[in-house]
Amino acid sequence: MEETLNKKEQIILMQNRRGFSPIISCGDCGQLEMCVQCNIPLAYHTKGPPLKCHFCGFCLETVPPNCKDCNSTNIQMLGTGTQKIEDIVKNTFPHASIVRIDMDTSRTAFSLKSAISSFASGEIDILLGTQMIAKGLDFDNATLVGIINADTGLFLPDFRSGEKVFQLIYQAAGRAGRGSVPGEVVVQTYNSDNEIINDAVNFDMVGYYEKCLAERSDLNYPPFSWLVKLEIRGKNKRHVSHAIETLNNNIPSLPTGIEKLGPSPCYREKLKDQYRMQIVLKSNKKHDSSGARVHHIYKHAINQSQLMKNTRSKIIVDVNPISLL
Repeated sequence: MEETLNKKEQIILMQNRRGFSPIISCGDCGQLEMCVQCNIPLAYHTKGPPLKCHFCGFCLETVPPNCKDCNSTNIQMLGTGTQKIEDIVKNTFPHASIVRIDMDTSRTAFSLKSAISSFASGEIDILLGTQMIAKGLDFDNATLVGIINADTGLFLPDFRSGEKVFQLIYQAAGRAGRGSVPGEVVVQTYNSDNEIINDAVNFDMVGYYEKCLAERSDLNYPPFSWLVKLEIRGKNKRHVSHAIETLNNNIPSLPTGIEKLGPSPCYREKLKDQYRMQIVLKSNKKHDSSGARVHHIYKHAINQSQLMKNTRSKIIVDVNPISLL
């Protein structure tokens, strides 16, 4: 970065986590400060309400001085967000100008356009942001791209997690050296031997494509199967559990080529004060070329369950979902 700044060239840094620290934890007992509506950790922010939930918007106006479980004052800010990166860069390169683009700074089209225009005109030396800056931007003088914590999202329990990480690294790396001056990309990762990250770094789209297809074929995921996610949501955990069991009991015996995952809690079991459980049906296209069989099965189960009539929960049917999270 120092060499790039000395050459009067520009830098793009991507960290796909906003805020200062994604987790607030007790250093003694490990208790996390959680969102009461989503049951996920609150993120620490240096501006505005200090503790925020990035899913529902719930905020705490103060950081608790003591752990509510063990009363310890050893409260730690764990992880790294764009605000922390911004502070580090400002302290390391005090004479460089920096603009940060994330959902906290760029909630309107005007603020986003203003930040991008400042960088494009050369007024700003360093552009820092989340995935908002990873694609669709073209700056001739941006010769260095740094991708921080490239592993983010790599090990999520979703069949597309690797694909999303590959796309993000591939697209962000493509922001470097788009003008006449050659560019450089630095990828920071804790998994330097990971094939997905190496394929993205080497711009090996064909290599990753072949590996991804082989994995999807072995595990019977799209494009080799039809996927249907049946999700039950509701404010009462017991009602949601009863509804998903009712639905599961009304799924008929599955023919060859169709398999069922669940019922199980969703990865994020509670979001926006709603408990969530799911059943996933996978139907191999060799046995169900049009998807008619799996459609018949889930529709039959819903009709037999009469979920909307007998519980306070609701069902969401997602055919070929983008994510299983």
